[in-house]
Amino acid sequence: MNKQDAITFLKNHQPLPDDEKLTEEIINKYDEIRKFFIDNPDDDVIGLFLNSYGNGDGLGVYPLVEDVLLNCSKEKVILLIKEVLEDINTPNNVRYWVTQNAELFFDDRLRKGLEISLHSENEDIREAATIILDNY
Repeated sequence: MNKQDAITFLKNHQPLPDDEKLTEEIINKYDEIRKFFIDNPDDDVIGLFLNSYGNGDGLGVYPLVEDVLLNCSKEKVILLIKEVLEDINTPNNVRYWVTQNAELFFDDRLRKGLEISLHSENEDIREAATIILDNY
């Protein structure tokens, strides 16, 4: 595994397939890449991970992406979470997980994006945003 191969994979999977179509081969490769960037933190992959979420939980891997984010520059993570959440065209699957990620990077700059999530038609997104905003 090297950085360029990992980045190429992530760029080609924006987002990953929905869980029903997600193969073990793809999710195992994604998880291998996730672990690679935990061991080799790189701010260049923050946006790629934030936009990689397909519908579902990535067969249990999506909740673990936070470990990659926690090893990156907090400032850069906040700015990229803000960008994703403030984009009204962000797909629900991405919005849900990035809303969840926002909880780890408690910052007032995320409030506007979280309020957009709070008004989502998707109940899970609204619930995630409510929990986070209640703690602000």
